[in-house]
Amino acid sequence: MADIREKLIVALDVPDAAEALRLVDELGDAVVFYKVGMQLYFAEGNPFVRALKERQKKIFLDLKINDIPETVANAVTSVARLDVDYLTLFTGAAQIKAAREALGKADSSLKLLNVTVLTSEISDFTSVKVRAELSLEAGAHGLICSGRETAELRQIYGASPLLVNPGIRPLGGSDDDQIRIVTPTMAIQAGATNIVVGRPITRAGDPRAAAEAIQAEIAAVPGSANVP
Repeated sequence: MADIREKLIVALDVPDAAEALRLVDELGDAVVFYKVGMQLYFAEGNPFVRALKERQKKIFLDLKINDIPETVANAVTSVARLDVDYLTLFTGAAQIKAAREALGKADSSLKLLNVTVLTSEISDFTSVKVRAELSLEAGAHGLICSGRETAELRQIYGASPLLVNPGIRPLGGSDDDQIRIVTPTMAIQAGATNIVVGRPITRAGDPRAAAEAIQAEIAAVPGSANVP
């Protein structure tokens, strides 16, 4: 990863483009990677994605796509045209295989991340491992997983998969609606490719200072620049 700032993905879990772009502009060059989830995407759609692209930002489109294989493949083909970086699926092996085939035909560098278990739900590692194995064998580029499972997943699957951790909370912060949470340091030490942080930054009194503090925490982890 050329720019260690890319390890922090800020979740734009806000209702409209005006608020989202105000945050993006306030964060400035401190943040280069953003997650656009269902709330914002369904409200603002592709024009908002293009507005982020115009600001030279990387984009994680978190839509958790699931349907029959052909529909998933068609959806992925459409998303590939947006030139975003990550897309989430929350689906099965046949759909992932169809999505990878669609990306091949589109000659797209879009990375597909399949969700293991939501970080707002209680789970054990066995359930996560079953989903991880299904996902990676079917052709997903990586996984959405908790930082609590990341070290074991790295040990099993090595350096290749992208492992993206939501449910990140700085030490002493509120858990909000998350259950399987870890700190930024814990996630990066475990081998997370990226961490996703929303409210601890977007609802901070000084969002840029909050983002920069997390960036500094990431940079302080030995070997953090070498995590894929």
